[in-house]
Amino acid sequence: MRWNLVYSIVVIVVLGIIWIFPVYSLILGSIKSLSEVMNTPIYVPPKQVDLTTIAEVANELKIPLANTAIVVIPVAVLSTIFGMLAAYAIIRRQSKISDTLMLLVAIATYTPYQALLVPFVQIVRSFGLYNTLPGIALGFLIYYTPMAALLMVIFMSVIPRDLIEAAVVDGAGEFSIFRRVVLPVLGPGIVSTLIFILIVSWNNFFIPLILTRGYNKFITLKIFSYVGQSGTFYNRMFAAALVGSLPPLIIFIFLGRYFMKGLMALGTGTKA
Repeated sequence: MRWNLVYSIVVIVVLGIIWIFPVYSLILGSIKSLSEVMNTPIYVPPKQVDLTTIAEVANELKIPLANTAIVVIPVAVLSTIFGMLAAYAIIRRQSKISDTLMLLVAIATYTPYQALLVPFVQIVRSFGLYNTLPGIALGFLIYYTPMAALLMVIFMSVIPRDLIEAAVVDGAGEFSIFRRVVLPVLGPGIVSTLIFILIVSWNNFFIPLILTRGYNKFITLKIFSYVGQSGTFYNRMFAAALVGSLPPLIIFIFLGRYFMKGLMALGTGTKA
């Protein structure tokens, strides 16, 4: 038993080092001068810490960061709400129709967005939203709502069926069951889905790329712009990646315990 514990600790430590090394390299590259970045290994600390690059890049990223927040926060909230309502409808209607809907939701979730390039552009253009923040939000909403619905189906499936059946026996309607029985026990699942959609949409590069022109409307596009055609200022690129990754990281740090509670609920809940 003790050897199993030691083996587990060793595996966790090794995986932790592997996962933290890119972050370590990113931070070092951000606080080095360009000459140091070009002439020293990435894992070697700088001789002198230089924070001017981070300050300059952070100032340049203010507008893209604000635009990204304006897009992804409403998308995460709306996707979670729509996904939650769709999941409740699927869970409550156990029939061939609900099974078919569940299959369609799964297909929509796992369809690569590269395959949806033409429909995305056509839909956004038809609403006159191409090259706008609402256009990016619409593209995200179309793509991530099925994903949210699939996640919410998984979380709702562990809600004890006895709770819902007791409410039905008491004569409660569907809206009352959803509001008074399902929502109170679905909190960790809602927060987990919200965090997941927020992070994956924040880090998405392809959808903003095809729905906009230029680099200033979304953070991932702006970070990509630091890769120049005639040369790359690696310290600025590292700094841009660091600054752009901080908001979702901070959100996860503060709400991570709710995300973990949602995951634990899947393992400890009784199937509905």
